[in-house]
Amino acid sequence: MRQVSDRTAQALADGGYDVQWVFDLIYDGDRRLPNVEIERAPALTWDGTRFVVATGTSRVVWTDDHARSLIPHDIGDWFSPFGAEMQVDCLIGGGVFTERIPQGRLVITDVPDAVEARMLWEGRLIHPGEAFTVELKDPLVRVQRDDFPFPTTPATSSTWAEVQAITGLPVIRNVPDAAVPTIAYEGSREDAVKALFDRIDAWPHVDSSGALTARPKAWPDPVGSLRNVLSAPSSMTSTYTYNRVVVVGKSPTGDPLYGVREITAGFLRVRNHDGSQSPYGGATYRYASEMLTTQEQVDAYAAELLPRVARVRSVTRQVTVAFTPLIEVGDVLTFADTGRFGGDPVRVQRVVPGDGVTSLMVEVPDAG
Repeated sequence: MRQVSDRTAQALADGGYDVQWVFDLIYDGDRRLPNVEIERAPALTWDGTRFVVATGTSRVVWTDDHARSLIPHDIGDWFSPFGAEMQVDCLIGGGVFTERIPQGRLVITDVPDAVEARMLWEGRLIHPGEAFTVELKDPLVRVQRDDFPFPTTPATSSTWAEVQAITGLPVIRNVPDAAVPTIAYEGSREDAVKALFDRIDAWPHVDSSGALTARPKAWPDPVGSLRNVLSAPSSMTSTYTYNRVVVVGKSPTGDPLYGVREITAGFLRVRNHDGSQSPYGGATYRYASEMLTTQEQVDAYAAELLPRVARVRSVTRQVTVAFTPLIEVGDVLTFADTGRFGGDPVRVQRVVPGDGVTSLMVEVPDAG
């Protein structure tokens, strides 16, 4: 959860505050243009089920005192999608007190449309006003599109050091380190990063400043409460519940290694005791990592992985609360109104800020 002063936290709890979104244009660490004017509140989503968690769009409005245009036409133009970033912040307050709350450092990936006003003034073409949309993604998009050009071996035995070397991002080591086995990275850089974070039992996550951190797979303690809940309908799906795992590794000689574990009893059993298909049937979760280099490792990881995926972990609530810029993906929260929605903790999977409200998808605790 993003941290703010006690005064802002109280204002968010009480309501009656002003909200303003602020964008600063960044290139190569330099703040090129502060307080970029936008047409309306941006459309942003943070989704913890994706590798690139943060995505969104915003409509930039530009009027220059000298009637110049900022619509990008060439690589290197200020808003061109070739390295430009936006620091997205939210101003909360009103009157004499306002606090700026960082929301994310997002990369400009596309400028899909532009509307440019043109006119001749004293024989010179000027641009009295213009508007264009920028599509935004968090910095892991650079990792996602940048495959290894050739097989590469780890330079160190530290998972965190390898994460920093592979992604090029600043890292905040918020969970303990782990050793990296002798392997070769090949192909997808995204897959390598995921495998490294599996070593520390976490998912990669970019914080509001653009630094790469870990979002632990184990639920942490609650960091706050869901207040001013407007609705919280629940849903349930079997899509992400499995009763068999197949873990694939690779031996030092290049031979594949397989570790298989199944649920053999209960509602999620793969088959009945007589060998016939169970009412639920089979649902297989496959995991492959070249960092698993022995049969003992693949068997141990299969045994560790099965309890995680063979659970009713797909019971979620679509929660709508009064607008808040504080909640982040991965936060564990409790419902303040225990009489209506129950006091059990939930974990945030998706955050979508909107006009006066924030929409959340939250996961209920594992069952079974």
